[in-house]
Amino acid sequence: MKVIAHRGFSSRAPENTMAAFREALEFGVDGLEFDVHLTKDGQLVICHDASIDRTTDGNGLIAAQTLRELQQFDAGRWFAPHFQGERIPAARELFALVKGSTCLLNVEIKHDTARSAPVEEAVVSGLQEFGLVDQAIVSSFDHYRLHRIRQLEPRVRTAPLYTAALFKPWQYAKTLGAAAVHPYFRTVTKDIVSGCHDSGILIHPYTVNEPEALSAMRGLGVDAVITDYPERVGKTI
Repeated sequence: MKVIAHRGFSSRAPENTMAAFREALEFGVDGLEFDVHLTKDGQLVICHDASIDRTTDGNGLIAAQTLRELQQFDAGRWFAPHFQGERIPAARELFALVKGSTCLLNVEIKHDTARSAPVEEAVVSGLQEFGLVDQAIVSSFDHYRLHRIRQLEPRVRTAPLYTAALFKPWQYAKTLGAAAVHPYFRTVTKDIVSGCHDSGILIHPYTVNEPEALSAMRGLGVDAVITDYPERVGKTI
């Protein structure tokens, strides 16, 4: 069972920062999950929320500010004083960090982003520029965006995110041309895992944090877990 660090090693460092990604890579995770938005000047940046209010000392929408403006704000001190100086990273910073590695990149396109924003084009362009097409998987709760990704670059793997207990999710994944599904972990059953695997679909539940849940996912045979606590996976039975 592979380990994908949710927003980087977000239990040890401020989420979606280069510090969190470096911490996860040093720990030895198999993949990094992170969220992307477009700035006012069309730059792809890494942040979970559409605004910077929660995770920086600034405020306002990402889409209303340039990359230069956004990177004036501190994105680390809220987590712990020694992370002061961390900034909202441009996606290309992370792409450059993992280039040449085997690290899986799970790029989540946020569902609250305006459909008119060319996020898909920016994601595909970045992956192509850094030679990361084959080691990326793009996920979203907005499944229309996944369809668009496949139109732009058929080699990029996609995975629908969902919270409902979907019936035969592997069949739905096939209609999207998706390579994987990313379900809420409490909806995962043995039959779902078997159905996915029989159809050649990977299954990566999110956000699996408690030791009991991690053990349960391992027992069900999922391919990877998306977790805030990578160190707990090795302690599961």
